[in-house]
Amino acid sequence: MRRFLGGTAAAVALAVAVVLVLAFGGMLRLLEGAELEANAHDRAVQMKLVSGALASSFDQAAKFALALAETTARRADVAAALAAEDREALQRLSQGPYDYLKRQAGIQIYGYHSKDIRYLLRMHKPESFGDDIAGFRPMVVAANRTRRAQTGVEIGIAGIGLRGIAVVNHGGEMAGTMEVGLDMRPILDLVKASTNADIAVIVVPSLGGIALDDKTPRFGDLNLAMSTDDELFASLLKKSRIRPTRDIEIGEERIDGRAFSMVTQPLVDFSGRLVGLTIALKDDPRAASRRTHTELWVVALCGGILAFVVFSVLFQVALARRRGV
Repeated sequence: MRRFLGGTAAAVALAVAVVLVLAFGGMLRLLEGAELEANAHDRAVQMKLVSGALASSFDQAAKFALALAETTARRADVAAALAAEDREALQRLSQGPYDYLKRQAGIQIYGYHSKDIRYLLRMHKPESFGDDIAGFRPMVVAANRTRRAQTGVEIGIAGIGLRGIAVVNHGGEMAGTMEVGLDMRPILDLVKASTNADIAVIVVPSLGGIALDDKTPRFGDLNLAMSTDDELFASLLKKSRIRPTRDIEIGEERIDGRAFSMVTQPLVDFSGRLVGLTIALKDDPRAASRRTHTELWVVALCGGILAFVVFSVLFQVALARRRGV
């Protein structure tokens, strides 16, 4: 009889413990589902913000380059020197502004093109001049032929950058063009600092029609032009089949055991032609959530075991007292 009562107490205690564990589990499951949904929404919002910040930074930088080029192009002394193809005068007039802009604004390219599309003066490389650039500088060709300023991304034999090209007029006629260019790498660093996301610029030479230099890492058709973490994006491009599209895409990737949220967006040149894509990666916040969920499930299981022990003892005590009465 005593053994029967003891077994009954254990069974009741086990049933209570199981009910508590199931109740805890149901609550945790509902909590987990709600949290996953909230995390997915937050991830999409965060990656859209990264995408918007990058696009806005590129656009502002290109407009800044064009504003500097237009300001220079409107100088009468510069226009006269370009019309006369007077390199010495152009260099003398431009040295001060170029030195200042290079130091204060990170200007990478600052130069003048003659109306027959030859590079008359490179302030950033004055020893190189007179070369015909019509074959590999489509942005300069477009400005020359349309007589209109051009701004945006351009891929050349030296790489990819943001350019502003202004038309220089003198005496009612076009004297040539002037360009200001910015390196994209500092822009990536600034966006990373503000969003905590790593960013890469990927170029597809077959789309742009121009091959980059041999030093650029290649992964099939994709060239890793620049990034804030070359090793991370090299690992991504080795394992993933990423292709440029006309739409912004948000997804997830696992790279070397780490979970990331990822957004890809099209990279278009000054003419609107698709030439590649940009990729942003950010640590997936769900990794911390998964650890928390695991810990909560362990707590629920331990709570069930503790409940079983406590109720078993309580039933045994209650039965002992009842027998004493």
